[in-house]
Amino acid sequence: MSGAGRGVRAEEEEPVRARDGFGWGERLPALVLFLVALAYGFAAARIEYAFSSDPLGPRVFPLGLAILLALLALAWFLRPGGAEPWPRGGLLVQTAGLVALAYLAAWLFDRAGFLIAMGVLCTGAALMFRATLRQALASGIAQAVLWWLVFAYGLRIPLPAGRWFTGS
Repeated sequence: MSGAGRGVRAEEEEPVRARDGFGWGERLPALVLFLVALAYGFAAARIEYAFSSDPLGPRVFPLGLAILLALLALAWFLRPGGAEPWPRGGLLVQTAGLVALAYLAAWLFDRAGFLIAMGVLCTGAALMFRATLRQALASGIAQAVLWWLVFAYGLRIPLPAGRWFTGS
């Protein structure tokens, strides 16, 4: 018994099974991923390009990803595994807060620039993981600068400075 001595009951180690006969709690995420794969595949198929530029063109990689995602989602749908229970209470609020924080960072990306958006995201995530305000700010600023250096200088990917600061 792997949970002995740690206060874990044996029934908690078993995978959670759906109460309905079909197991929608385990199959619904697979269905959503399959629909995402279809939408991604249709969008990838609409990419236009000049045939003379590259015989395969820019469609091949996104179409390959869409096909792979669709196959994996179908396999998951047909043969689901054990599902973790949905979070409740404080954990649900924290999970929803992290998703909202990611949306806020995406919204800030073009407006305030990469550094501020990444700083807000990393600082907020650190606060959610119970860092002190000082630790969260230090971590958020350090990670924003680190990732800016990696993208701007290491990978040579231009990052937005933010419309609020450039006036464009």
